Amino acid sequence: MITAGIPAALSPLPATTRQRRCRDRLALRVGNLFGADGLLPAPVESRVLESALLLALVADLLPGHPAHDRLARYLKHTLDTAPPDPLQTAVARAALDDGVTAAHAADAELDRFAHFTAGRKRLMFHTLLAALGAAPYPRIPWEAYAAPGEQSWLVRQMTALKAIAAHGRKRPDQVGDTEWATLEETVHGGRIWEGNHLARLLALLALRHHPTRRAAAVRGTEDTLRHLRPDGGLPFITGMDVFTTALAGLALIAAGQARHPALPGAADALAALQHDDGGFGFTRGVRQSDTDDTAYCLEFLRATAPTRHARTVRRAEDFLLAQRNDDGGFPTFAHGVASERAMTAAAVNALAPSPRCRHAVTGALHHLAHPDRLTLPPESSWSRNTTNAAFRTVLACRAADPGTGAGADALRRSTLGHLTAGQRADGGFGHREADPSDPISTAYAAIALAHLPNRSAALGRAVDFLVARQRPDGGFTSVPDQAGPRPLLYDTPALADVCVLLGLGHALER
Repeated sequence: MITAGIPAALSPLPATTRQRRCRDRLALRVGNLFGADGLLPAPVESRVLESALLLALVADLLPGHPAHDRLARYLKHTLDTAPPDPLQTAVARAALDDGVTAAHAADAELDRFAHFTAGRKRLMFHTLLAALGAAPYPRIPWEAYAAPGEQSWLVRQMTALKAIAAHGRKRPDQVGDTEWATLEETVHGGRIWEGNHLARLLALLALRHHPTRRAAAVRGTEDTLRHLRPDGGLPFITGMDVFTTALAGLALIAAGQARHPALPGAADALAALQHDDGGFGFTRGVRQSDTDDTAYCLEFLRATAPTRHARTVRRAEDFLLAQRNDDGGFPTFAHGVASERAMTAAAVNALAPSPRCRHAVTGALHHLAHPDRLTLPPESSWSRNTTNAAFRTVLACRAADPGTGAGADALRRSTLGHLTAGQRADGGFGHREADPSDPISTAYAAIALAHLPNRSAALGRAVDFLVARQRPDGGFTSVPDQAGPRPLLYDTPALADVCVLLGLGHALER
């Protein structure tokens, strides 16, 4: 619970003049980021994976096109100056045909990824490396490419990967006409389906092998080239406008700017983007609803316009209630898919102020505080750091009623114990144990620390870390925070300002 109907931070810091100035300058900056349409534009930076796949498509379908050299320059420069994870590096080297794919390093990276989706990610990268001529095709049952009941883009991505593997293994009979038609629909026209460049690229890689659909792959590749960033690369998705708008609104409210003139327009803009199922997606034009975006939008709308958008609020609650699994937890995208701790905490925070949702909140807290999960460190989810799950869990524990109080207290203590053990000597927090501190991870940690029963020296050190890293223009720069497909990072620069403001809003007395 980030704002409305929730108790304020238990132990915020009395703000020094310097800290207050930092927060207020940042609030002014974030408020000025909202557009005339009410949303906060949040474009995503180029990423190596998508750029490498597009390079392979251009080389095959558009030989001699000038975009080939632009993409190659982007990839070579990035690999030389800021190499990404081994997974993307292996794909990029294969696309550049430099003879060094380092597929073993990609496998090692996946071995570190303890997540229920890890097997699917391994299959994806093995299939892509095979398609680029850098590895043999996986010899696995075709059913491994199925993704029943999953989010829309994952279903299509796995269908595309199956079609790619079917071509490579000389088994075209494994892909039916309906699947081919679905893949062609994914790349049709200039619109980026579901705002997802990766899903489109995988469909294009499959369609280029179909004798009557190769022309569609050529057209789709030409359309995709119109979305290149100024650096010559391609991003993972088109943007995160809905997610960032809701989070920025919550950050302004937390920082004492509940009457900021941008907030009513932002609430109206978000309400207009609610899906028929009551949920929200990550940006405009996306039809797939999810728990993460819906939870943030619900909190913001309830805080900003609970009467004007009462119907929108209730429908968002209904969407979350329908997501709830039988174990009391919440998945990201679809009922019946594995419950996730970060998403379960997010749902608790969004639903707790509503009396009619009390049963779901209690069940979710029981799920989070189950003995099998109680001592686990916070998970790395759509935010690659663990401090995001930590702050959401700590806030969720404050929603506990007497029937779950003991379990919630134990969960809060366990979460905060893991959190404080990860604080660096500079006062900040990072993604993983060996990673340096960064502003977004530290801001999330500050939220959790501000909700300790007693004021903590750790909170003061975290705030000092943040204040010292404010740029002269009032903004912040951070390493990427968001992951998708997990565990691959992608960079949405606007989130640095928004997340730090959210952290300072909780950490400092108003």
